[in-house]
Amino acid sequence: MKVRLWIVSCLAVGLGLTALAGPLSGSWDVGGTFVYDVDERLKLDSFRSTFSAAYSACEWTFGATAVFEKHHFTNLLFETAGSAGAFGLYGVLDFIPQTPSFKYLAGAVNTTIAGVTLYTIGMLHNSNSGLNPAPNIGIGYSVGGFGNVGECSVFVEAQFSFSSTLYWLHNYGYDYVVDRLTYYDACTGVKTGQWLVNTASCNPQWDGLDIYVEYPFACFDLLTTVDFSCTEGFESVCFIVEDICLGLDWLILSELDICFAVQTQFFAPEERILKSLEKTVIPYIDVVVGDCFCFTPVISLQPLGTAGIGGIEFNALLLEYATGQGVTFKAGDLFDNTWGPINQQLTWCFDHSGDLVVSNWYPLCCVPPGYDEYFAVLVDGDACCGGAFSVSVFNWFASQQQAAAFIDWIETEVDFFVDIGWNTSLYVGIDLDAQGLDNATLGATVVF
Repeated sequence: MKVRLWIVSCLAVGLGLTALAGPLSGSWDVGGTFVYDVDERLKLDSFRSTFSAAYSACEWTFGATAVFEKHHFTNLLFETAGSAGAFGLYGVLDFIPQTPSFKYLAGAVNTTIAGVTLYTIGMLHNSNSGLNPAPNIGIGYSVGGFGNVGECSVFVEAQFSFSSTLYWLHNYGYDYVVDRLTYYDACTGVKTGQWLVNTASCNPQWDGLDIYVEYPFACFDLLTTVDFSCTEGFESVCFIVEDICLGLDWLILSELDICFAVQTQFFAPEERILKSLEKTVIPYIDVVVGDCFCFTPVISLQPLGTAGIGGIEFNALLLEYATGQGVTFKAGDLFDNTWGPINQQLTWCFDHSGDLVVSNWYPLCCVPPGYDEYFAVLVDGDACCGGAFSVSVFNWFASQQQAAAFIDWIETEVDFFVDIGWNTSLYVGIDLDAQGLDNATLGATVVF
């Protein structure tokens, strides 16, 4: 797990640096994890080598990425990005060499006319591009636009057998959505796409229409979202109020969502259908702490009935303190791993960096179950030849007492990074548990 996370980070940094390095740039990342087998022999448990190269010419960039794992050639990817007149263009072609099979062809086009940005994103996708080499092709695309009308911001998108991207575009921007056509998953290290074709068919069908209208009031911002689908027609309308002041210095109601959605009920045996609008009220709260406060409490609202608030629950406590000498102390305790907005309970966990993540959405990011407490020391400093180094030591503990466990300690993770100059980095990591050395990871990256 850690070597894959490291390779992803190194590749992202490498590509960012090489974008400034002339027409030809790239990086090579290689790393492996070693474990003891039942005969106490050290063996290579996992391996990954990622080579990327990019060439720039005439304001266009052409790139290729090849990924090798322990037993096979995992992924071969080609990308291109540039502009033609007023149009911005991006395309990506992906293959699975192990099968071998075609994975997907995706592209995006955008232009701005009189302050209004228009875009389309599409994909030709093979849903059988894994171990099954038989093609199962589907086509999908979305068409949308966004801009300002007076003081209002308006976003509109229609989907045709394709994922809806308007929520992400509104919150993170168009470039973020295009990047998610192909990106490195932060937990698995696999280059994949977030947007997919919904149906394996070469005849795209209209799926839905999303409309966002945002208007700033004097004391809050109001976002109205309306969704239509080909199955329900009108599907839902939501009124989202942000930055609400409660008159309390330590507590902010950061967002209040009031939604009306179509609910469909079937009555057998006559199979009669009854549709109605159901209201949901979802509040989001934040605890405000001062700059000198090292502790961050995590609290949640507890539901009372279908739309009421029964109280406030203390879910987790985080600590982070930087000494100013390149040393940072972190700690965390997860008291209750299930909480969230009313009518939307989520399950939470710590990742390997000690941050809270939603395990419903990112299960591969989570540390193993029961790793509910940790104490960590992180050290950063300068290395030779203009480089830098960092060391992190995470000690994991169980919230429930375990038999024969010293102070409920489970595992210690040690990671060491060092830069040699500007273009080479080395990595060493070890995991220690009650049986001694669990695994060791070695890796390197070179940027050119």
